[in-house]
Amino acid sequence: MSQPSSLITRKIALLDLDAFFASAEVLRDPSLAERPFAVGGGSERGVVATANYLARQFGVRSAMSGTHARRLCPHLHFVKPDHRYYRAMSQQVLDVLRSVTDVVEPASIDEFYLDLTHNTLHRGSASLTMEAVRTQLRGLGLTASAGISCQKMVAKIASEERKPDGQFVVPPEAVVDYIAQLNLKRIPGVGPKSLERLENAGYYHGRDIQRAELAHLQQLLGDKAGWLLQQRCAGNDPRPVVTERIRKSVGCEETLRHDFHQLRQVEQFLDEVLLPQLQKRLGETRWQNVHIKSQTVKLKFSDFQQTTVSRTAKTASPSLFYQLLREAWERRFQRGVRLIGVSVALPDPDEQLQLELELD
Repeated sequence: MSQPSSLITRKIALLDLDAFFASAEVLRDPSLAERPFAVGGGSERGVVATANYLARQFGVRSAMSGTHARRLCPHLHFVKPDHRYYRAMSQQVLDVLRSVTDVVEPASIDEFYLDLTHNTLHRGSASLTMEAVRTQLRGLGLTASAGISCQKMVAKIASEERKPDGQFVVPPEAVVDYIAQLNLKRIPGVGPKSLERLENAGYYHGRDIQRAELAHLQQLLGDKAGWLLQQRCAGNDPRPVVTERIRKSVGCEETLRHDFHQLRQVEQFLDEVLLPQLQKRLGETRWQNVHIKSQTVKLKFSDFQQTTVSRTAKTASPSLFYQLLREAWERRFQRGVRLIGVSVALPDPDEQLQLELELD
């Protein structure tokens, strides 16, 4: 007799391509393998998208300004990003994964969840299957790291344990102990603000959350986020691998050629560039036809600090974007604005299934 599906232990893997953009560029120019380089812009306005491991030895990291990266590594070489090429490479990886299982969820261009619960390859071994997948990807010229467990959160964290080009398994009976020893900053969704509040209250590791009173966590983080963090640290993450992603938000942002120092410049850029882009991405000619949960404006300042302002709304409204923009502008404290972004959060048809850890 077959085991009831509710009693079957899931086998979930997270595959993370190592320094994906950089690896893809080495395929086109093998000479890059012998020199530290970054994908992104090396100018005063540029930002590092990713760096190869030679560059990382100098401290170069993604989201770092190009000028800062050059200070850390004066002989750093920059390669202009080619997102069409990266998407094509990502699709090749996805084709490999779908030859193993139909249940694949692309979490991003370089991260993929796989449900291997009913996998029959390699005698049903998730570990051997992921080893074989990673070997096949090496044939494409890409290395990848993998985490394997019975749930998505732990699989994602485990994928970081043996980077680059390794994998790590957390069996079901070890999940709670594994989470217990984790620093809370490794829990997906625990950002700097939440981490500061938790540490100020004496919570540093997963074990501290496992012992905490729910009411205290909810007092610190809010009802939903406090409950969710306690659930995750207790090892409860029932989220399925979703083969069809539901768009949670639509947005656009632009780094400016020169810093803006006047509000009218920012408003004009919103009017002429960002709102038309956003409307095109939403696929609607009438704003009032766009049903949403909230609107957000983001400003990044000349010192690379950023601020966001959001409001709940049922339908999209250009006038609300201008209101949010002015609120964000008040926080600049004489700094120039180097990036402007706008976005809307979309209604989720099944919020409980799609629940993510978003504490900040």
